Formats: sequence, structure tokens, C-alpha cells
Amino acid sequence: MRHVPGVVGDDPFYVDTFGDNWRSHFLEQKFEAIDPIQFCENGILPVDWVDLPRNRTRTKRFFRDFTDFQLGRHALTATFRGPSGDRSLLTLTSDVSEKRWPSAKQEFVAAIGVIHPFLHRAVLKLRFQIDDVILIRLTPREKECLVWAAHGHTSKKIGENLGLTPATVNFFIDAAVNKLSATNRAHAAAKAVALGLIAPPR
Repeated sequence: MRHVPGVVGDDPFYVDTFGDNWRSHFLEQKFEAIDPIQFCENGILPVDWVDLPRNRTRTKRFFRDFTDFQLGRHALTATFRGPSGDRSLLTLTSDVSEKRWPSAKQEFVAAIGVIHPFLHRAVLKLRFQIDDVILIRLTPREKECLVWAAHGHTSKKIGENLGLTPATVNFFIDAAVNKLSATNRAHAAAKAVALGLIAPPR
């Protein structure tokens, strides 16, 4: 997790389940300077490690060592952007076969979309005593429009339900997208649900 409000330093929090042996090796080899995970931070969608650049000798060694330590043949990393510029990266690894990986990757993408916002929020709260929900203020209209958007309704349909024009609906949804640092209305609705700002669709 980086850029936590009020916390000095570039890398205020890091945790993994890879064990002490990998951590020691990672530091001895000074892999932090070339850690491929950094290429995922500016992305929007989860990144399959197979798509990361491996054009340098040390980067190739990182991937080889990662496999040699039996930490997984495949990995997927996603970025979550919080309401105050805070960001976290979540990586899930797998040892499934090459044949099984495409379907497993789809499951990983779905899992990351569900658990990442909750983990991000838990770290802010437990590690830094920051309740990110209080940092976001959605108006009642923004919440109403997001609830309908979470159910997959178009701006026209939402407008009919709320007595608003589609342009007005778009205005409220765009405002919510900006406040939630989301990439689109579906992302905003998912973040609003994860943060407890609106009820999940039924």
C-alpha cells in the first residue's frame, strides 16, 4: 500500500505470505529495484505476470527465482485506488497447469474484484486507524443513481425511475465516479458497495 494520507514514505505497508526465505532472498538480491509488481500500479485492470516485461537479466532472474521458490507458476496483480490517493496492489498466485490457468485467471479476476476493496479498507483501518468511508461523501442523489447503476440500468431507465433526465443522471454518476476515484460507473458502484456506501444489488 502506498500514498496513505498522513503517512510519510513511499512504501508504508507491505505484507506477503511467501515466507522468510523468499523475503530474505528478495532483499539480498535487491529485487525491490526491479520488482515487476511496480509495472501494475498505474493499470486499471488486473495484470497477468506473463504480460510483464522480462527484457532485463535481473528481471528474468526474479521470475525464475520466484518459480524456483515454488511461490507459483502464475500470478495476477490488481491495483485499488482509495478515496484520498491511497493505492494498494494485491497479487494472487497459483500453481495450476498452463491448460487450467486461463479459467483459473477468470476466477482470480472475480475474486480480486470482491476481496481487494475489503482488504484495502481493513489495512487502512487496522494499520493506520483511517476510516476511508468518512473520506467519501456521496449525496443522496448520487447514491440513488449508483444503486440503480449497480443493478445494470441505463441512464435513461434510471432517469425514468427517479424522475430525472438522462443527462442529470449522468451528472450524478460522474460525480460519484470522481469521488470514488473509479474508472467507470460499474467500478464506482462496486467500490460504493465495498465501502458500505450503498447496499449490494439483490
